[in-house]
Amino acid sequence: MKHILVVEDEIDIRESLAEILELSGYKVSTANNGMQGFKSILELKPDLVLCDVNMPELDGFELLAAVNQRFKDGIVPPFLFLTAKVEKKDMRQGMSLGADDYILKPFDHIEILKTIELRLEKRTKLINGGNNYTSKSLKNEGFNKLALPSNDGLELVPFGSIVKCQADRAYCNFYLLDGRKLLVSKSMKEFEEVLHGNNFLKVHKSTIVNMKFVEKYVSGKGGYLLLSDGSHVDVSVRKKESLMKVLKLNA
Repeated sequence: MKHILVVEDEIDIRESLAEILELSGYKVSTANNGMQGFKSILELKPDLVLCDVNMPELDGFELLAAVNQRFKDGIVPPFLFLTAKVEKKDMRQGMSLGADDYILKPFDHIEILKTIELRLEKRTKLINGGNNYTSKSLKNEGFNKLALPSNDGLELVPFGSIVKCQADRAYCNFYLLDGRKLLVSKSMKEFEEVLHGNNFLKVHKSTIVNMKFVEKYVSGKGGYLLLSDGSHVDVSVRKKESLMKVLKLNA
């Protein structure tokens, strides 16, 4: 039995969709906002997500972008967006994130069931054919925040407010411009690719820095970087050459 997650903040629509899908033979879970939806996707790993675009806390586009970041090269479930209208710019944004389709409100239940069946069949064929079914990129256009696990399930932190990320054994710490330090129960390696795509550079095996906060480089055997928050980080000999290239480009 295929498992579908419905993420919708309007209770009447959410319950109506759940009833339609259950009567059609699907296992259904629901979430009433994007934050809950993110947690449910990680825990339940549904076969397909039916998601509203406009929601409080975390909208549909932000949810899909957060899922892309967390799943990296893993299998991301198909995302079907529910929306009252589709502007061209919104459609471009959704498609750039890997949206599979849009369903307009008010919706027709036959249309929804046909679209879901089509997308599930396509997903099965892609997986059986040995292809990765993923959203397009971690460098999501128009999404300038990093999804970090927190006590509340998820915190969206703007890349521009992250000064550095440092490894702490199997964990890592994110140091923010407002002075906060977020301990994340994931290794730094989990975040390297998306950080590198947003003006960050790995300057040591245990440290990635936001290059916009680099004040100066102090030379030495390895040397160190002085950051605008007053902290400094060591630069390994192996990373010095790539750092010099970036500093020269930014000069």
